[in-house]
Amino acid sequence: MSTLKVYNLFLTGFLLITLFMPAFLAEPCIAAFVPSNNITVERDGMAWGYQEQVTGNDSVIFRSFIDMEAGDSDKFVNAWEILKAENILRDQMKESIKTKPDVKLNGTSEFVNLTDIDFLVSEDALGKIGKESLIKNFALVSYTFEKGMDRDTNIWFMGTPNSNVTINLPAGFDVERTEGLNNESKESENNYTVLKGSFGPEKNITLWISENESYKAEMQERERSIEQNTENKTSETINKTEIVEKTGKAVEARKNPEFIKNFYTWFCQKIQKVNLV
Repeated sequence: MSTLKVYNLFLTGFLLITLFMPAFLAEPCIAAFVPSNNITVERDGMAWGYQEQVTGNDSVIFRSFIDMEAGDSDKFVNAWEILKAENILRDQMKESIKTKPDVKLNGTSEFVNLTDIDFLVSEDALGKIGKESLIKNFALVSYTFEKGMDRDTNIWFMGTPNSNVTINLPAGFDVERTEGLNNESKESENNYTVLKGSFGPEKNITLWISENESYKAEMQERERSIEQNTENKTSETINKTEIVEKTGKAVEARKNPEFIKNFYTWFCQKIQKVNLV
C-alpha cells in the first residue's frame, strides 16, 4: 500500500476506514490499530464513543498525514497542526457517516439524525514524524431518534471488525436477542443492562430489545404520584393564599376610619361605666 493511499485513508475519518478500504484492516495492520467502542443508548437518541490506538509504523504514517494535510510539511507535528487535523478528521467523519450511516433503528436510518461530533487527537502525536510511539485518538458521535424507542425495537450498529464494544441500554429495557456480537457477556443492575463483546468479521451488530413491563408500570405509578403531590402542594398553596388574603382584609378593616370611630365610641362607654362605679 502506497504512502499516499494511507494518507487518503486517514482522511476518511477515525475508525471509519473500514467503510472505504476493508483490506486496510488485513494483517499486519490489525496489530497497529486497536479500536474500542462505548455506546450509550437512550430512548430518544444515543452517543457512540470511540477510542483508537495507533502504534508502530502506522504512528509514523499518521504523523506524516498531519504534517502534510494539516501542516507545513516540515517533518514535525506541532499543536496547531493537531488542532487543524482534528477539524479535518471531524469533517471527514461526518461526511462518511452521512454517506454510509452506521446506526439504524428498526431497519432504517431515516429517523436517526447525526447531531454532533467531537474529535480529539492525543498530544502523543506531537514531535518528529519519524518516531514510532503510541497515539490515542478519541471521538464522540451523538445522534437523536425522531421516533423514540417503543416497546419492541431493534437497533443496528456498523463498526470496525473485531473491535471491542460496550453497549449501555436505557433503563428498563431487556435484551431479547443479539446478532453479530462476539464474545457476548451481559450485566444487569438497577434496571440497566450492559452488553460487552466485540464486532464480528461482518462488522455489524443487531440488538432486539423490549421494554420491561414491570419497570414501565413502576415509572407510570411514580409519575402519577409526582403529579398527585404537585396537585396537593398547589391546593395547599391556594389555601394558604386564601388565609393570608382574609387576614389581610381583617387588618385593613381595622385601619378603616369607620372601624376606628366605632372602636373609640365603645372604649369611651367602657370608661364612663368605670367612673360611675
